[in-house]
Amino acid sequence: MKFGDYLKNKRSERGWTQPEAAARAKIEQSYLSKLENGKSIPSGEIYDRLVAAYGIDPDDMIGVLFPAELDRLREIDALRDVLLERSRAAVETPRRLLLAGLAALVIGGGFVGFSNVDQASTVLQYTYQSRGVIAANAPEDSEIAPGAAGAEEQTKFLTQMRGPMFTEQVPNGRRVWMLVGSNEIHRPARYRWALIPGIALIIGGLGCFFVAWRWR
Repeated sequence: MKFGDYLKNKRSERGWTQPEAAARAKIEQSYLSKLENGKSIPSGEIYDRLVAAYGIDPDDMIGVLFPAELDRLREIDALRDVLLERSRAAVETPRRLLLAGLAALVIGGGFVGFSNVDQASTVLQYTYQSRGVIAANAPEDSEIAPGAAGAEEQTKFLTQMRGPMFTEQVPNGRRVWMLVGSNEIHRPARYRWALIPGIALIIGGLGCFFVAWRWR
């Protein structure tokens, strides 16, 4: 949109005639006509009068004017400051988005890698049983009789085979462990949970890159 058309639309919204609008802005009607027809651009002082009379929001106006029109209006100090601030924001915002996207990709990649540190696996589990505690001063070939003192049967599950039998020292004596069976068990990946936030961060990082690209 051209600046003159913007002024004309604002005047129409308020239901003013050209003479009424010129009187409110304290300018000549002929000058206002030139402004609306694009034959002239306002000085800084006239621009301030128009802003006050029409209730113009500079940000709203900049958002609808053609870039060529904005270039024509850059000589107006008040408007130039707004344009410079918008240009700075147009550069800084994509840069921040790119940095945020890069950080999200790095952290997300770290989470995905961490989730694969410990993979799910199937291991063989061995079951050992001990009938009870054999006194420390008992002969090596002594056994625990059912119902005898210290006949506290226990079961132990190991993922590493220790032979058909092994002896373990315990308080007040020793235990003899006998292999009684084995079975396969599934061990899930301990850090699999890290995959979800990792993928979410990667998607968020790519989204930041896309928004930064569209911003430009």
